[in-house]
Amino acid sequence: MNELAIRAGADLKEMAAILAAYPAPEKWTSEMKSQAVQFAALLDTAQKMISTASVAGIDWQAEKDNFLNDTRSAHTRRAYASALGKLEEWTSRKGINPLELNTAGADNFIRFLKEGKPMASASIRRDIAAVSAFYTFLERYHDTIKNPVRGTRIRPPKENKKETIIPTAADYAVIIDTLPPIERAIVSCLAMRGLRAGALPTLELKAGKYHGKSKGKALKENNTDGITLPPAALDAIKAANLDSKKPFAAFSASAIERRINRRIGEIYRDGKVQASYSAHDFRHYFAVNEYQKTKDIYRVSMLLGHANIAITQTYLKSLDVAL
Repeated sequence: MNELAIRAGADLKEMAAILAAYPAPEKWTSEMKSQAVQFAALLDTAQKMISTASVAGIDWQAEKDNFLNDTRSAHTRRAYASALGKLEEWTSRKGINPLELNTAGADNFIRFLKEGKPMASASIRRDIAAVSAFYTFLERYHDTIKNPVRGTRIRPPKENKKETIIPTAADYAVIIDTLPPIERAIVSCLAMRGLRAGALPTLELKAGKYHGKSKGKALKENNTDGITLPPAALDAIKAANLDSKKPFAAFSASAIERRINRRIGEIYRDGKVQASYSAHDFRHYFAVNEYQKTKDIYRVSMLLGHANIAITQTYLKSLDVAL
């Protein structure tokens, strides 16, 4: 603690001693009341000095970099950095040192997120969680820091999740017959092998197997790297004149999802199918059909790339599959 803070602490002790000698407030003289007002102002100044000194040795930027570097994925790192950037912008406008943010300030920041440019409740909750996680990180290494977000009661409520829909066999047949070749190849890989859209751009044929990643994890079959694609998917890739070695390398995951959303949206608006299915709905289609064919939850879990069977059980139950 620096010299100013030491002096401020001494001043606080002196004021406390003077006030302790005062009679009950109802017996204060005009002079005592005037002195109490002065003490209140001095107390506020001293407390600010002590607070500033207690965080003076903490390097916000360095700690933020350490925190972000500890995150598990680039996606999470970007989301956390964005949330902390919003906090820094808000505290700068308010003239607040973010290291000195208190619970009232944290609530006001959350109100700022809720009242600012339109954001989904889930996005606001994500930003709040990111900021809270960073303060908890600071709390672990610095005794003077406490997480001001912890315990807040003004988080926006969770939004109802989008209703899960699964293409029917009849709708799937119509979609495959109607889609242009490239979109047909995409849907075939999603629905016949249960891949996520994000895995498709990473697929690369090596020694008879397609290697790639899904959510940062290597695609596997039978606990070995690489997967096989069913004949229908391979035929669709060939019919679309895509490179068999890297069929979807030219597309990003978001581009794949947009293509599917647009094309199937058109089919839906034409009244040919019951819903405007998303790319991920075809992974649902695969999971349900594969389990119903074999009743082998371990196999389905491996094919979906889940970490364990419990996740697969929860996944299938969310799709109204009786286990």
